[in-house]
Amino acid sequence: MKTFQRIIKEICEEEQIKVSFLSKDWITMLEKDGKTKYIAGYKFDLNNHGLGLVLDDKYAMYDVLKSKELPIINHHILYRDTNHNDYAIGCNSYLDALDLFNKCDCNIVLKPNNGTCGVGVYHITDEIKLKEIYDKLLTNNFSISLCPFYEIENEFRTIILNNEVKMMYGKIRPIVFGDGKSTIKELLEQFNYEYFKGYDEINKDIVLEAGQQFEYDWKFNLSRGSKMFLDINQSDYKCISSLALQTSLVVGLSFGSV
Repeated sequence: MKTFQRIIKEICEEEQIKVSFLSKDWITMLEKDGKTKYIAGYKFDLNNHGLGLVLDDKYAMYDVLKSKELPIINHHILYRDTNHNDYAIGCNSYLDALDLFNKCDCNIVLKPNNGTCGVGVYHITDEIKLKEIYDKLLTNNFSISLCPFYEIENEFRTIILNNEVKMMYGKIRPIVFGDGKSTIKELLEQFNYEYFKGYDEINKDIVLEAGQQFEYDWKFNLSRGSKMFLDINQSDYKCISSLALQTSLVVGLSFGSV
């Protein structure tokens, strides 16, 4: 949050906005010309509360976009076996999860339905791991989300404000390749120094052979060592912008990251 707060303070100074950090810095209060606005965590109040709840719910967002015939990765919601409400029927047992796992060719991602920052997100390819993670996640979450796993090269984020693309960036997973002389730690530092300068795992001093690959994480979260880039070719930029703007228009998004 400290970097985020610094950026907000700098913007507020430029725009002559009074800024206060409240509730253990969870709430940022902005005041100017007799008006007050709030930022809760990283959530701005440019979107209405109902939409905010949809955006935070992976299955709900999937269902909304699917109903509007926009392309989106299939998501399935799963509940605890103690949930006997009508909405949970057919998705409240491990057997339901196992059936979906098999239909996805035994290659899935399982995660909290309202999670963020890659926390509690698992790539699963065998039944033993599926049962273990299924039980673990439902112990601490009301619902979880299951979707097929796709091997992708990059993830892209588009910042939308009032149906205009304000910024777009791509993300690269923390994967390094050996040169026959550098340690894993040295290679990771070359990839993303600020994140990996404190890397102290047991394999940090291993020297990779030339061309040998080391994958630190399969996720694209910047908070887990991935790196962003802004140099996006025009063809991709145009395609991604079109899809992001379709999404923002369909759901009525005033400000957000697609």
